[in-house]
Formats: sequence, C-alpha cells, structure tokens
Amino acid sequence: MRTSNSWPLRIRLLLSAYRGRSATEEMKITTDITAVFAAYGHAAYYAQLLEYDLVTIWILDSIMQGASVTQEDLHQFQGEWSKKTLGKLLHPLKQSSLIPDDLKEFLETIRITRNTLAHDFFLTVAYDLQSSEGREKAKATLEEMGSILAEGQKFFVNVLTTYGKDFDIDYDAIHRELLERNQEDAEPAGSGDA
Repeated sequence: MRTSNSWPLRIRLLLSAYRGRSATEEMKITTDITAVFAAYGHAAYYAQLLEYDLVTIWILDSIMQGASVTQEDLHQFQGEWSKKTLGKLLHPLKQSSLIPDDLKEFLETIRITRNTLAHDFFLTVAYDLQSSEGREKAKATLEEMGSILAEGQKFFVNVLTTYGKDFDIDYDAIHRELLERNQEDAEPAGSGDA
C-alpha cells in the first residue's frame, strides 16, 4: 500500500526527469535543501532562546527594582516585554555608559543576525537554492549565524545566572520549570489516552 508521503517524492522525480536530471541528482538537491532548512531551524532556535532569556533579564530587573511579583504581574510583564522587538530589548544596554564598546558591537551583531534570519534571509542570502553553490552559501551562512546566536544566548544565560546568584535566585531551576510548563502548554488538546 502506498502512502501519500511518497507522492511528493514521485512528483519531484517526474519533474527531475522532465528537467533532465537523474533521480540521484534530484535526491542530492533534496538532501542539500533539507540541510539548509535544518541549519535555519538551528539558528532560529538560538534566536528564540536568546530573546526569551533577554526578556527574562528585563523581568528580573523589574522585580529587583521593586515591581510587584504576583503571578498575574509576572505574566503581564512577560506579555509586555515579549512584544518588544529585539532592537528595543537591546537598546538600554547599547545606550549604557557601563557597557564596553566591544560588547555593544556584539549586541548589534546579534540584532543584525537575528533580524536578517527572521526578515530577509531567503531574499538576500538564500535566493538561489536551485544551484549547488547557492545551497552551499546558504548553509554556510546559516551555520555562521547559528554560531553567533548560540554565543549570544550563552552570554544572556550567563548574565541571568550571575544576576540570579546575586539575589539568591536559582535561574537553572526556574528555566527547567518554565520549559516543562511550556511543553505542557504545547501539547495538543486531546492528546494522550485515546
């Protein structure tokens, strides 16, 4: 019995024959494109984590400055801060005279990298996924972007961990609890015993 999942591949193979490509060439293209999207997902993963951690830093800072800490207030803070662009989240840091210039440059690199990834990567960098060179360029660029964003995320985790220790807050425990809660929230309705 054939599954519907085999039809897209069959159609691609039929089209590749029409284009004069062998099945092997078509499979190589498919594998390369899959690698590009995997690299994109890897970079996007770190972009989301660093934004989440940056929002958490600002929420923690608000609490340390005397803001209310009720559960409702925390959800409101998270909602308000989460609506801000990465540029707006980074702006106070980049304007601070306490932040060294090399760190400000790194923060700007993070912002540009994340914005390119989110807004125009496929228009400005990966516009030619049909050529081998285009796919290689896209994958290499994404790997570089992923490294920058992973480094940024690691930086913000270190800030959170250090900041938290100063106030006897176990950031790692809070982070684990939030991840568990988000996993529970992400489970589709009706999943489980059927």
